[in-house]
Amino acid sequence: MKKQISILILTLFVLTGCEKQLLRQDDSLQKRDALESATPNLLLSSVIQQSAFAYQGEGGVQNRQLAATVQYMQGNRSSDNNIYKSFPKPNSDLYSITAPIKLVQASIKQVHTLGLKSYEGIFLIFKSLLWSTATDLYGDIYYTEGLRGQEGILFPKFDQQKDIYPALIQNLKDAAQLLAEGTDPIDKTYDILYGGDKSKWIKFANSLQLRLLMRASKNLTTAAADIAAVAAQPLISTVAENASIPYLDGDRTYNWPLSYDAYSDNFQIYRPSKTLVDSLKALNDSRLYVWVAPLEKPWVNIKAYDGYTQVTTDPNGFTYSSTAEYIDRSKSGIAAAARFIVDSLTLYAGYTAGMYENVLAANGNWDFPTTIFNYKISKFTKLLNAKAHPLLRACMIQSDEVQFLLAEAAVKGYITGSADTYYKAGVTLANSRWGVNIASNYFDNPVAKFPSAGTQNQKLAKIGLQKWLGLFLMGVEAYADHRRTLDPVTKTGFPAIDYNGELANKLHDFPLRFRYPQTEMANNAANYQEAISRLDKGDTEYSSMWLIK
Repeated sequence: MKKQISILILTLFVLTGCEKQLLRQDDSLQKRDALESATPNLLLSSVIQQSAFAYQGEGGVQNRQLAATVQYMQGNRSSDNNIYKSFPKPNSDLYSITAPIKLVQASIKQVHTLGLKSYEGIFLIFKSLLWSTATDLYGDIYYTEGLRGQEGILFPKFDQQKDIYPALIQNLKDAAQLLAEGTDPIDKTYDILYGGDKSKWIKFANSLQLRLLMRASKNLTTAAADIAAVAAQPLISTVAENASIPYLDGDRTYNWPLSYDAYSDNFQIYRPSKTLVDSLKALNDSRLYVWVAPLEKPWVNIKAYDGYTQVTTDPNGFTYSSTAEYIDRSKSGIAAAARFIVDSLTLYAGYTAGMYENVLAANGNWDFPTTIFNYKISKFTKLLNAKAHPLLRACMIQSDEVQFLLAEAAVKGYITGSADTYYKAGVTLANSRWGVNIASNYFDNPVAKFPSAGTQNQKLAKIGLQKWLGLFLMGVEAYADHRRTLDPVTKTGFPAIDYNGELANKLHDFPLRFRYPQTEMANNAANYQEAISRLDKGDTEYSSMWLIK
């Protein structure tokens, strides 16, 4: 891609050791304040790709911390994330999406100068998407002054989240209006998301606004009216309208991130959680076979089945071999492991939530060459280790999430309409996105049936479970969504993932935020101290940000 990039180099100063501590590392040493000077169509493709990959990467494909926290996966050997042990460790950077945010902000400035309303509207969508991710994880952040080193702002003040969220929502309102008013055509070739279809971009803006409004609804005085207003606007409603782009084969930069590890050692470290596997089983949900591989050595309690091998082909054509093993207590190794067996006579078993550094206890695993191997816990499917596949996409927001948001809004009385209808539409779309058609009797299952005559919490619990499944491997979204449902007294939320498995001892409460990184403490100390003074428990993972107070 041909670009002309003009970089404003910061004036070099001779600094003492003390003064060097004050200069922000990411703006001075890394020189990442690049102003893009390129044609809008080239900026468009770059913004879409970088934003989508960064958001999906932060959301759980690359950031396994969050994927384990919301129990999509659990560490089979590197199990710190199973008990939230990584949350007390500050990240080295404030957030990994700094580069695309800078690109987006520079792009907005350029197209605004050129009077290109359609492009400005698109870039505003991504500005809200990326900044909402940052504030959802940390709380107060430097939304207004941050990432403006080229303007001489090296020590940005932290805006309060209560001010950031309304600004992000307003960006999305402005985006929809700019797109509606803009006469500049969107380049079909470089619009790698919607192929120049302005109506879909407007739906993206409205749908993202609905997400943010619902997330902040209990703290916004006009939430009910605003939610009703945006719910009446065009929203993403089909899989074809999902805000997602495919991963590509070839260059690793464009591959599905889980493929980095190959179907080998590192890929085996993280396994599907028992929470995920058991939920899919209870629902009789076919996404189980799309996401979860059959066990290599399933347990059986009938000696005649010992050594029986079964070859399974999943819905995407990948094959697996499973050889049954009899629970033979005459063997010392099996006898020692037998009391840990929780899943036998099944081809699918997940890793128990909250289990820490105890491979033997993981469904009675006993015969393994190294601790990363576990033949009694399922791996993820070969699909999820592919470099690219039509089902593997960098997702930002999708039609099923929108339907679940509408279902919740209906339950809470923000909008009219049938919560049951929205719920069923969400489940159907969530399955369809993974190439699955739900069975005609799917909702006859009491686990899947919407409790129309139930309490509000019963209804929200059903929505929460299916929305969590719909957000599979979108960890940042699932994390923020679950966190907002936590009861301040019981510290449990929807779905019920907080104290199951080994977490039942209640030694590990669900973490509420990321700690600020050490670079903020060292290089932006005054503004950092001001920000943490507003936190009820200081700069810890258990302080409550505005969104959840």
